Amino acid sequence: MSQIKSGKLDMRARWVYVAKKIGLKSGLALTLVVLVFLVNIFFFYIKINDLIPLLHEGGRTWQEILHSLPYDLIIIILVFALFLNFIIKKFDFSYKKPFKIIFSAFIGLVVLAATMLFISNFNITVKDNFERGGYYVPYVSHFYTERCPMFNR
Repeated sequence: MSQIKSGKLDMRARWVYVAKKIGLKSGLALTLVVLVFLVNIFFFYIKINDLIPLLHEGGRTWQEILHSLPYDLIIIILVFALFLNFIIKKFDFSYKKPFKIIFSAFIGLVVLAATMLFISNFNITVKDNFERGGYYVPYVSHFYTERCPMFNR
């Protein structure tokens, strides 16, 4: 109170705090949705390029798998995971709680939701729409049409 009376602290309106809360919550939701979509695309890439059966064949195929992974997508996923880390630290529910458990729960939620989206018919529908030329999204269109070309129904 003495700092307020002396003028060292400025008072802010309530709407500033409400805007911060809304911004944080919408940022968290948007980051989670984008992460779910990107992890889903990663799962689809692994399935469509038949990288899973190669795991059982030996050491040389590990090199083939490592050379064929989409590292740009992996880097984007890691950047969004770091951004999710930053946003979670700003929330009050993570204060004085084990952060590793909270962050692991969010990553588990992302992987679970991405797996459910992967199991659904979502990727097939998106790929068909991009191949027909109806839509164009800068990174995603190229990824579905050029980098996942071997699509068998």
